[in-house]
Amino acid sequence: MENSYSRSSKRQRTDDYTNSNRSAVFESGGARLVPSSSTNDHLRNEHGASEDYGAQQNVGNDEIVCFGLIPSIECKCEHQAVQGESFLIHLASSSHFWVSEPSSMVGHIASQHGNMIAGLLSESTLDLYASCTPEVAHMQRHQTGLTQIPCILDITVYGPMELFDEIGDWFQDYEVFLQDPRTCHRDVKYFNPHRLSSDKSQSGMLVSQVIAQASTLVNFQEIHERPDLLELISGQEDLEEADPSSLLDTALHRHQKQALTFMMRREAGWKPGDLWPDIWETLDNSHSRCFINHITEEYQAVPPKQCFGGIIADPMGLGKTLTMVALATGDLTLDAPMNCATTIFDDLHPVGATLIIVPPPLLSTWEGQIEEHVRSGAIQLHRHHGKNRLRNLDELRNLNVVITTYQTLSADWNAEKDAKAYSIIFHVQWRRIILDEAHLIRNVKARMSRAIHELDAVSRWAVTGTPIQNNLSDLAALLKFIRADPYDDLTHFEKDFSRLWRSGEDKEAVKRLKRLARCVILRRGKRTVNLPPRRDLKCPVEFQKSERDLYESIRQQAIMRIDDVLHQDMEFSRAYANCLQQIESMRLVCNLGLHYHTRHDPATKKAPEDWKRTAQKVFNSHRSMNTVVCSQCSFSLDMTDSLMEDALYLDSPLFTRCLKYACAECSHRLRVAGFDVACGHTPRCEVAPVSISTSALEETFNQSHEKGKKHLTNSGSLPSKVEALLSDLKTLPLGVKSIVFSTWRLTLDIVERGLAKSGIQSVRFDGKVPQAQRQPVLDRFRTDPNVRVMLLTIQCGAVGLTLTEASRAYLMEPHWNPTIEEQALARIHRIGQTQEVTTVRFYIRNSFEERVMEVQETKKNLASVLLSGHDGESVDDSLGALQRLRSLL
Repeated sequence: MENSYSRSSKRQRTDDYTNSNRSAVFESGGARLVPSSSTNDHLRNEHGASEDYGAQQNVGNDEIVCFGLIPSIECKCEHQAVQGESFLIHLASSSHFWVSEPSSMVGHIASQHGNMIAGLLSESTLDLYASCTPEVAHMQRHQTGLTQIPCILDITVYGPMELFDEIGDWFQDYEVFLQDPRTCHRDVKYFNPHRLSSDKSQSGMLVSQVIAQASTLVNFQEIHERPDLLELISGQEDLEEADPSSLLDTALHRHQKQALTFMMRREAGWKPGDLWPDIWETLDNSHSRCFINHITEEYQAVPPKQCFGGIIADPMGLGKTLTMVALATGDLTLDAPMNCATTIFDDLHPVGATLIIVPPPLLSTWEGQIEEHVRSGAIQLHRHHGKNRLRNLDELRNLNVVITTYQTLSADWNAEKDAKAYSIIFHVQWRRIILDEAHLIRNVKARMSRAIHELDAVSRWAVTGTPIQNNLSDLAALLKFIRADPYDDLTHFEKDFSRLWRSGEDKEAVKRLKRLARCVILRRGKRTVNLPPRRDLKCPVEFQKSERDLYESIRQQAIMRIDDVLHQDMEFSRAYANCLQQIESMRLVCNLGLHYHTRHDPATKKAPEDWKRTAQKVFNSHRSMNTVVCSQCSFSLDMTDSLMEDALYLDSPLFTRCLKYACAECSHRLRVAGFDVACGHTPRCEVAPVSISTSALEETFNQSHEKGKKHLTNSGSLPSKVEALLSDLKTLPLGVKSIVFSTWRLTLDIVERGLAKSGIQSVRFDGKVPQAQRQPVLDRFRTDPNVRVMLLTIQCGAVGLTLTEASRAYLMEPHWNPTIEEQALARIHRIGQTQEVTTVRFYIRNSFEERVMEVQETKKNLASVLLSGHDGESVDDSLGALQRLRSLL
């Protein structure tokens, strides 16, 4: 990299800086740097490079600054030590360096640089950051028996400002001229003694600013804060603060203490004449008592059923898990007797334990929260899962908390129904049931939901940051679970709320929804908590010409194919699958650039002819763009349902070529009954099993994993978007940790290679990482200061992780579902975060990604969610889907 440095012969020294003075500046033949004497504190004359370096007058002598980078020091390293195309090393002496452990000397510095390196190492006030870059030609000959590989060392020098003049002269004696830093190891001011006096643009700038200025790839634009989609059900900010149990070792935040007040109040149940807001009020006269529905102002003579519990709907990052742990811990110090709830079975035995039901990935999270925040030994905890299932009442008697999964309960319930097994879980009355990610039960007809509804408990709590995902009936399912009379009956909810929306009486609907929320729902905005500021940015990236040409060729192919289908009598379903492949290819080119070709699997060209091969990938794309509804039971499938492992069911979901979907439960019923999925076409369209798992969602049409890695290893430039990411990462101080999100593992492959090339250490977490290895990956990211980046698929990062060690998050591409994006970004902006947070959303300018962002905006409109169709609507046919695709293109 050529900059405006003085490349003349050694500069003439001024009269008061003679060779005799030079011997006083260095010890033992120039091996040690010392601060300059008062005789040369002045600025250099017209022959020096720093005469006009006026900014240094505002810097204290002892302030640490960056002097610049020493480029191209010759060395060799043992080939087994190579850690990518560029990696950090530690200087052990003037002749050796190591990569990770001091006991393993793996690098040798050329002797001609020995004296210079020795002088740097001997000066205790200097901080040196070194990176090693092996020569590519030799890296490709590893297998030839070569034991040592020629490499290049770059060393960035930091030190006190008082060494400014001496650093410049001392390096010049070695004919070394400092260049601009390429990585921000310490975000301090930058003063290079070799920069020409006429080039003062970077005088006193921070290192991060210098690096950012060197790149024209990154152009951040501010994203203005969006209103909370669920603002209309927010409230309860005037609650008193309850005192948590003394057994809780962690101090609660104010809003968590207020949540305890709300929950304790709800668990006391409804009482006639109570001043607390509730669904029901009483009206007494001289003859009788009647009961008023506070939501609709309707009267009835029959007393309503009790409701002990509610919905905790605080947004992600506000510490709902700890709040629920505090509620359960409070049982251990309460002397008051439990309330009694109406039971389903006659043979139920009351127990004092809380049952917590979670998706499988959150089992360890909840156990970890209890172990971390509750006094050791205070809570007797049991995981009802796998081979550790509870078998009888005696095993339950001394337990305080039982944690299980939705899948386990569904399997136990199904086995009981088939008289194959007995589960004690369904034969007790629990003190409390807590559903985490409670929106997963929104299909009240599904086996899993029916199993949970048959559990009996005194109190019931639905915990979810997204109580309304697809439409208003999602909320109705939660009210049914907590038994909020009369809205545990879905027909009442339809009459009092949903019908108003459809008839245009939106103001009355909102008024009723607010009343209901104040009674049984706790929802506060993120401003409730004093979190550090969060700055949201978007970064448009320009294609290189060759990338643009590739992208446009794919785009034109997609348009022509859709136009051919729409204007001719062709099979719409087959064309739709093919066009989805074209659109995903366009999106992949935005991320992969020319590496798209190295990842392309030629076999996919035949995929449309083989539905079993391509069904999963078509389903993934269709699911990300549309609400997928089961054609049998009308259940709408959401992206977060990837938390539900496929192993829950005996059969896989089915997907037809004409876009009909049958959920796993319905698929099982169809198989048992001997029927196929009815698609309405003659002959029937092809059908194939698909998966809703996280790992399946991370695949693309162009999945050729190992081939892609091989080509990428030997390829040249990185995609424009990845270059923009790396350019920004290099401006960050070493202590800043970042998360990089992408929908696809393919994108993370490219980013991972780019990070290695830049000497930035990273860890990776995606659906292919085994469960046993996930916690070690998280622990390394949190504790290893050398690991600066975590690569995370958006599906894995959308729930259950707390990554407050990071303060910067990047989204490599826009996602069709804005809720999934926000869930991922909430991993770092939540309770426990102490640093200002920055999020960056990359997109390619003038590309299909801009259309995805436009679709996002429509989905953020709450009215469109509340007014959308309810479960029971059929999915659009393939002709309508094709027409939508054409409009986006």
